[in-house]
Amino acid sequence: MNLASVEGDAPILPEESQRIVAAVHNGTSFRAAWEQFLLQVAEAEPERAERAMLLFREGRGGWWPLVSGGPGTALVLGNAIAGTAAALATAGFTVTQVDPRPHRLAFQGVRLAAAGRDVNLVAAGDGPRLPFEDRSFDLVVQEGGAPSPASGWGHDGAELLRIARGEVVLIADNRLGYKRSTGARGEFRVPTPLTWIRAAARPARGERTLVGYRELLDDSGYGRPRALALYPHADDFTHVVALDELHPKLHVGPMERRNHLKMLADSVGLFPVLTPSFAIIVARREREHSSQRIERLLEALADRIGERVPRAEELIATRGNCSLVQTRILGAPDDERAGRWTVHVPLAPTQRAQCERHFAQLERLPARFPGLPLPEPLFQGELDGAWLTCEQRLGGLTAPQVTGRREVVQRMLRESGEHLARLVVKQRHVVDAASFEQLVGRRFELAARHAGIDTTRAALERMRDEAQKSLSGRELPLVLVHGDVRGKHVQVQPDGAVLGFLDWGISEPEGLPAFDLLHLVIHERKQEHGLTVGEAWRLVRDPATRRASERQVLEGYARTIGLELDLLEVVLDIYPVLVADIAERNWDYSRPRWLHRQFAL
Repeated sequence: MNLASVEGDAPILPEESQRIVAAVHNGTSFRAAWEQFLLQVAEAEPERAERAMLLFREGRGGWWPLVSGGPGTALVLGNAIAGTAAALATAGFTVTQVDPRPHRLAFQGVRLAAAGRDVNLVAAGDGPRLPFEDRSFDLVVQEGGAPSPASGWGHDGAELLRIARGEVVLIADNRLGYKRSTGARGEFRVPTPLTWIRAAARPARGERTLVGYRELLDDSGYGRPRALALYPHADDFTHVVALDELHPKLHVGPMERRNHLKMLADSVGLFPVLTPSFAIIVARREREHSSQRIERLLEALADRIGERVPRAEELIATRGNCSLVQTRILGAPDDERAGRWTVHVPLAPTQRAQCERHFAQLERLPARFPGLPLPEPLFQGELDGAWLTCEQRLGGLTAPQVTGRREVVQRMLRESGEHLARLVVKQRHVVDAASFEQLVGRRFELAARHAGIDTTRAALERMRDEAQKSLSGRELPLVLVHGDVRGKHVQVQPDGAVLGFLDWGISEPEGLPAFDLLHLVIHERKQEHGLTVGEAWRLVRDPATRRASERQVLEGYARTIGLELDLLEVVLDIYPVLVADIAERNWDYSRPRWLHRQFAL
């Protein structure tokens, strides 16, 4: 393996890894050491910090429910900074990580130890043969593609097949892929036709087409390789799509259907040809027809819930590092409730805590707030070696799929305001010095601690003083706070009628009113015009650019719960701090200068 090529893919330099490891050994928490590294790098090289965070996420292993093995032994070949090994360890595998760079292995060691995960770390992989006996691992995963003379990256198919006793998974980019990740979350490059032709003619790092990858893993001792699309790109994917079977499929909502060229290409079967990245899975012949892990999980769930076994209709690797599975009984009508589930499988310890809180709220809230639309909780616990939650899957659409349809969005916002107004837990609360600190002050403190820039801290101090003057001695209601009522967590009918609120994993029992509704209104403005959240906040905050429909929704909510309108404006003024507080308390680590980048504070 060409070590220069491997090192070129690493956004963390040897001396940086060594500083992180040394800090942890000297008593600093891994989280604090990681945050310090990101903050330092982001100041001079923000693109490198973005690449490091994207590589770090456990969501890279979100495809694991579609392998047949596990729990068992797994070997991960590739950059040890990546989150794949952590995800497989959380899924119950006994993991060995191989990387030719000891500093990256040392980083992985302290990262996984902090998460309570035990992974065997092996400094190897710089030659064509790996230091393992034949058939050593149930699952062998190679990230970064296939080997090529130009790059020297990776091990050839024969070597991967030699050491596997179960399955091999090759994560690779498509030679004909129509887009690439830029290295920043959610940002992709779409080449011009001429650039695409040149790249297809001279693929980098051994890139192949789907046919070429199947040929690479073709072996008489193995079955036919099957393919998954990691979409939009292996470095930053959310959807895992089966290319040889009907399910899991790619969700195509109303917004995507407006792209007629994309829909035409899909209709003529070009998605497998042009999709940017693959996970190619091949199993030994004796295991070729074994059920996939998700099939066994769904069979076990069906037995516990008492319904027929559904299929995994969609598999989503969420931004929050969960594998989210949407199920349905094959051939069942749209209004059939049986077998329509949403299954959350956390890929990181922090996500398990949030899944537990979410499930607990689904159990408690109906009795506390009758009429609040929610999914029905069905199961929580461990099955087939994996911990998960399962709830009734709501029908309809997520709200972003109706973004831009003003009348539909207006109904969604109005009904959301009416439902959120049910969540009052204390009707009359007088804000004194102690309660200001509890409701507001501590949030400013946390935001300032992670601001990462002096001008942001100064702006926060001014905002805090103004908020304290406005709120001290005033009376307002307190509410149960969902914490993340963005459109993707609101399920609606095509006409905008609200069917339910999803994902209560970061909810709080008591907090300031109006935040959840403001969050939804601001993000709808953001989505409609492709703005930053800070730009959308300023448009909603300014009475001159606040829409009449937004004003009606917010004022209607305030009247219903007894919130004076000037206090609604105070909550709107400090909205960035409330968002930052929720993020910092629930993220697994702080994103560098997030408040400054998102809100220009």
